[in-house]
Amino acid sequence: LTCLFIAFARAYNLKTHMGTHDPNRLKPHVCPHHACGRSFSRKHDLGRHLVSIHRDDSVCSSQHSASTRKSIGVEKGPRSWCDGCGKGWVGKEKNCECEDVK
Repeated sequence: LTCLFIAFARAYNLKTHMGTHDPNRLKPHVCPHHACGRSFSRKHDLGRHLVSIHRDDSVCSSQHSASTRKSIGVEKGPRSWCDGCGKGWVGKEKNCECEDVK
């Protein structure tokens, strides 16, 4: 069972994946930033969007359960951001090789 270059062992996984290609699929997870207007079919994708696009530290906070933070990829603590290139990383140490050109 394949979708171009992606192979799936189970038919259900292929069916679920094919749903991601449907432009009319339900997207119940709406970005709370009013000017954004983005919505997502999976909660995980909304969480990743909030952290990577809006740099939303509240998603990383302890108000969310550990399993929720893990499911959206922010379980390891607050993210830091490079002002020069916008790259993000987990932790306080700078993890960017850019020259901080502004």
